[in-house]
Amino acid sequence: MATAKRLPSGNWQVKVYSHTEYVDGKPKRIRESFTAPTKAEAEYLAALFKRQNKRKNTCDLSLGDALEGYINSKDGILSPLTIRGYYQIKRTYLQNLQTMQLSRITNLDIQIALNQEKKAHNLSAKTIKNISGLVSAAIGLYREDFHYKVTLPEKERYDYYLPTQNDISVLLAHTEGKELHTAILLAACLGLRRGEICALEWRDFDWKQKTVRINKAVVLTEEDTWKTKNPKSYAGNRVLSLSDGLIRELEKIKSTGKVITATPTQISHRFQRAMRATGLEHFRFHDLRHFNASLMMSEGIPDKYAVERMGHSTTAILKSVYQHTENKKRNEVNAVMNQCIDSLLSVAKN
Repeated sequence: MATAKRLPSGNWQVKVYSHTEYVDGKPKRIRESFTAPTKAEAEYLAALFKRQNKRKNTCDLSLGDALEGYINSKDGILSPLTIRGYYQIKRTYLQNLQTMQLSRITNLDIQIALNQEKKAHNLSAKTIKNISGLVSAAIGLYREDFHYKVTLPEKERYDYYLPTQNDISVLLAHTEGKELHTAILLAACLGLRRGEICALEWRDFDWKQKTVRINKAVVLTEEDTWKTKNPKSYAGNRVLSLSDGLIRELEKIKSTGKVITATPTQISHRFQRAMRATGLEHFRFHDLRHFNASLMMSEGIPDKYAVERMGHSTTAILKSVYQHTENKKRNEVNAVMNQCIDSLLSVAKN
């Protein structure tokens, strides 16, 4: 419950949420104000209003309208890629639920709809979580009293294929003299994302200091156009050290303007063609980034510095996505321990 504040006049005033109006395609939260000579009386009037308020807080909006309003309210705040993802969810999923009025939707309705979408489209736990998160945020924007509570599927473990040094060498040899060669170098040696590679300019390199500044990324907007923006998080803005070997490779093609003219999608398509041509076991271009992270973990580089180089905000992704590297070390430890135990048992028998 909101707390009353004393006014210059000596009276007490408290404001409480009343309803949300839909103005020019964007939500506007409306609050009622209650003023009384005493704090207790002002808060009593506000509490009474909350109990007796029969106004339709959602202005008869459907869930679809609420989703539209929420997405519009975040346009210009969230990244174009995130906004694009929200619109894709709205277009693709929960079509029946989107026709229902917010005032009538229950947690059971949402749970059933999510379960149906998962079965119908064989959706991953991550996708269901993203859909649920958007629905929760949209409803919360218009129904302050709604306590969102649904059960989500457990997170599934994805077995990432970790490219080997031989894989990288084969790909670099196959793509020599092509843009893809440069993209592979930057992803495998520096752990850059596709969007970061495509936004990179030669002026971002400091050849004297042997560094490169990563301060932008190319993303796909809702209008299907590629746009250069700031990194997805503050941690994404970083300066990376360049090895002498990498500098020698880059100096072969050093120019002006953009380092790569291709889009992220074109990089992925070209990469898959290179994979088929070389006959390597299938993995994604993004797995080159995993390769870079695994190198740091295998060399015992502290998490603090590893996440800085990767452009992560926390160690959570590093720990979950690159678990395969820890598994390799764990297998080595298990082998050593098993050998010790076998030796112990052998001595005991004699």
